[in-house]
Amino acid sequence: MEGNSLFIFQFGCMLINLVMTMFLVFARNYVREQFAQYEKSRWLLVSAMSILALHYVLQMTFDLRASGDDVGAAFNILFYAPAAFLFCYAVANLECGRDMLKKFLYVGVCGYLLILMLFLIGCSVMDSFHLGVFLYAMDSLFLACMVFFIFIPMREIRRTYHRVEAATSSDLRSYVSYIRSGFYLLCLMGVFLPFSIVSIEVLWVFGPIYYIVILWFVVIFVSLGFNTSMLRTVDDEPSVEPVKTLLSAERSLEIERRLDMWVGKNGYQERDVSLVTLSACISVSRRDLTDYFEQRLNTTFRVWLSDIRLEVAKRMLLEHPEYSNEAISASCGFSSRSQLYNLFRDRLGMTPKEWVTRK
Repeated sequence: MEGNSLFIFQFGCMLINLVMTMFLVFARNYVREQFAQYEKSRWLLVSAMSILALHYVLQMTFDLRASGDDVGAAFNILFYAPAAFLFCYAVANLECGRDMLKKFLYVGVCGYLLILMLFLIGCSVMDSFHLGVFLYAMDSLFLACMVFFIFIPMREIRRTYHRVEAATSSDLRSYVSYIRSGFYLLCLMGVFLPFSIVSIEVLWVFGPIYYIVILWFVVIFVSLGFNTSMLRTVDDEPSVEPVKTLLSAERSLEIERRLDMWVGKNGYQERDVSLVTLSACISVSRRDLTDYFEQRLNTTFRVWLSDIRLEVAKRMLLEHPEYSNEAISASCGFSSRSQLYNLFRDRLGMTPKEWVTRK
């Protein structure tokens, strides 16, 4: 009876992995704009889900878990370790610079080779898949790798968020959801994974939770693909921070003139405008634009653009009371009506309707 239940559990996990793999594969057809880094991360996740699916096929075919908790745990580590690495590397690929990615890849590959070496040595010494003390060594190394896989992306996510916030005008809700609801929850489960795989009783409890978390992470990741403008901001960020220089008065006046022309042409109506696209549009380097906002206006690109859009929205609310908030949001370049509402609440402490009423 227990063997049948285990088989059903493994078969269900395999199906879930295959469904999520196909979901990631076919999601590409519905993303309006392809982005190389995001696509690479998506295929990394496809690889991770495929490894997990293969793992359950082997578990069912050879009855590895039925041979003993220690045997099942050993093979779990062999498959979960590269899958966990690919999950975290997919996130790091969107958040980290090239140098950090190389370090992440190096540590991940070396860590897995050490785990594989312990497995092979254990099989040789014990002359079976019952590894004894070598299993605990593998699990300890797996836990150390998981801590590293989690720490690096989490650190980079916090750093990247502030860069994205300052350099894009998009609604950051999807990005925040991706960070908090997606990866952080996945990390929490990842910390407990090395402890749960050594016992079938514990795995019965945590297994379904793991797959709910993975499903949530995959859904959040796919939704992020529909708003890649903020990821492009990260991708275009120089790996080495340039030395800040003081803008001359002449250069500041020239940048101001070009920005005024851009605003006069209603450039703010572009929903996905970012510091990168604005820089290319007005032929001013991103570094000079950043210095201009910081040195001359004592603000950031995001705040500057929000102020412009807010003033336009206020004028439209007074001149065209028949317009819906959705129409005003679209005309001002906001990505959604909620972004307009949030801006009014943050800056004025009231909703657009309340503001109009008071006027």
